[in-house]
Amino acid sequence: MLNDKCLGTNHKYGVKLRVLSFVDRFYPKISPNDLLTHARALMRDLALRMLPVVNESGTLVGVIERKEVLTLSSTRSNALVKDVMDTPRLTFKPDEDGEKAFKVMIEFDEWFVPVTKEPSNKYVGVLSLTSYLKEVLNKDHPKHSLKAENVMTTDVEYVYPDDFISKLWRKMIKLNYSGFPVVRRKDMYVVGIITQHDLLRKGYTRIELESESGPRHGARVSEAMRSPPITVKPYTKLVEVAMILVRNDIGRVPVVNDKGQLIGIIDRSDACSAYLK
Repeated sequence: MLNDKCLGTNHKYGVKLRVLSFVDRFYPKISPNDLLTHARALMRDLALRMLPVVNESGTLVGVIERKEVLTLSSTRSNALVKDVMDTPRLTFKPDEDGEKAFKVMIEFDEWFVPVTKEPSNKYVGVLSLTSYLKEVLNKDHPKHSLKAENVMTTDVEYVYPDDFISKLWRKMIKLNYSGFPVVRRKDMYVVGIITQHDLLRKGYTRIELESESGPRHGARVSEAMRSPPITVKPYTKLVEVAMILVRNDIGRVPVVNDKGQLIGIIDRSDACSAYLK
């Protein structure tokens, strides 16, 4: 249970904070008639996971995610955003309870959710788990002192440096994960991180069609991963983990032992969930 000094209440009056208090009104958006290549460029350059699609009247008409733009076959494609956009799984209204909204986001595994207002589904901005972490870091929260080992997920999915990018992509789609730690085969030492944003940054397209055999082998994880990775230890405090996620604008951080071997992972959902319990 959050107390009066924690996120979810106004310190002076004990009033629950509403979704509007956390909305990013300046979050980038895109038009349904924009080229899909423009969406790709925005996601690549701004490290975005989702883009709200807003028409000329300011109405939210859909969303587009990174996995859609990663299937684009050519930078010269004339495909439009409206051809691949989808209906958002979640939306929130500005006056909804902020704490409850974040719990719903965690339940649905959505890190970015559009916020709209009635009566015409007018776009307001985006609610993100990062906005929760930013707010909670400014509070005196009893969960700050939790250790990473008490928050981390221990059943960690990972990949190897010599895995093909096409194999990585299939794993991302199958598990609905946007990133993995990269470990050495021989000892599970964490050598890097690979995410969908890294694939965009490297310019990969139509990944599912890349060959893993024949005279020209497909690209490997080692060619796109970021190294050295940012990691934490099992005794690192939750407040420090949250700071790392926010300041570095990353979605996850591997937990390693004193030998640098993978023993767990904490993503934004894990951190937020620990604070909200």
